[in-house]
Amino acid sequence: YMTFTRKGMFMPVGVAVCAGAIPDGWHVEIVDECVLETPHIPRADTDIVGVSAMTTQARRAYELADAYRALGVTVWMGGIHPSAMPEEALTHCDAVCVGDGETCLPPMVNDWRLGRLQRVYRWTDYPPAPIGTPRKDLLNPADYLIFNPIQTTRGCPHDCTFCTTPAVFGRKFRQRSIPDIVEEMREAKERFRTRVFIFSDDNFAGNHRWAIELCAAIEPLKVRWASQCDILISNNDRLLAAMKRSGCLGLILGLESSRRETLAEAGKRFVDPAGYVERIARIHGFGISLWGAFILGFDTDDWVACRNACRFAQRAGLSMSCYPILTPYPGTGVWDAYRRQDRILTRDWDRYNGASVVYEPARMTPAQLRHAQMAAFAEFFSL
Repeated sequence: YMTFTRKGMFMPVGVAVCAGAIPDGWHVEIVDECVLETPHIPRADTDIVGVSAMTTQARRAYELADAYRALGVTVWMGGIHPSAMPEEALTHCDAVCVGDGETCLPPMVNDWRLGRLQRVYRWTDYPPAPIGTPRKDLLNPADYLIFNPIQTTRGCPHDCTFCTTPAVFGRKFRQRSIPDIVEEMREAKERFRTRVFIFSDDNFAGNHRWAIELCAAIEPLKVRWASQCDILISNNDRLLAAMKRSGCLGLILGLESSRRETLAEAGKRFVDPAGYVERIARIHGFGISLWGAFILGFDTDDWVACRNACRFAQRAGLSMSCYPILTPYPGTGVWDAYRRQDRILTRDWDRYNGASVVYEPARMTPAQLRHAQMAAFAEFFSL
């Protein structure tokens, strides 16, 4: 959560606090309740509080927003869930930032100072600001296992029905300035002695040429890193070699399913799963470890298909594998479809976590789907 004020500014980690976004002389404080020993207690000694939330955090985010408004503090909300459901968020706050914080925050600050704060600020309504460098100096490195996640890209051109990325960040694939990325990593290495980084992107190598340039730029830093990519990187040996030289330890691949009909339902038509094993072997050939991410519970799935996802992960030699339950997050095509079909079982946002069944599956009961998930985890990670 973020507060920002001339007396004290308080902001959620998920909202960008970047150079140029905040007026000089304003004090900024970031509180990440995920690493607190006790829940944050709202206080009145601030002008503005910004609260960022994913869907599974929405209930607590609204609780904090309501508490701050009761104290007379202006509350802004942003992040994935408020971006997807601004009307709902506005029942708990004074203004919503939809999409990029770097783009929306300056006009929000300016309008607040002039007494003309609007209700919704959409990043697509303003000239786009570059992806910013976050103020990690406002956080305590000791609170985090990996303190320096680096965001290098935003947006995705693919049309996967389960994914929130296009709704929040758009379909245009955007890259951050390579010198800015290198400088953030260099400073983290010198200041915090960071040697291992996470590139916290939906698709680190969505633009192969740009990713090769970035890998060449970070190679002299002599660091190690991991990220998430689509499996199309297997088409480009030059890219894979550059990634390995620059310190790539491993990648998460969003495989979703090894079944063609399931990928078609998911809107993932840019790859044929018949080639998964060969593609995975090609990436492994460059010494890059792989974590396969599957989704269980599409309408074409029954419990046998869930079991076979686990068996495929074993057969492909994946180092790690995960099996989240399909979750119809607001802003996704699945959410829109299941609402039209009256298949949403609950709007208890706490349960939108990838481990609860919040919709009516087509070929299993909710209990069977949950059991299939736990069985897949248990089998894959069994000694």
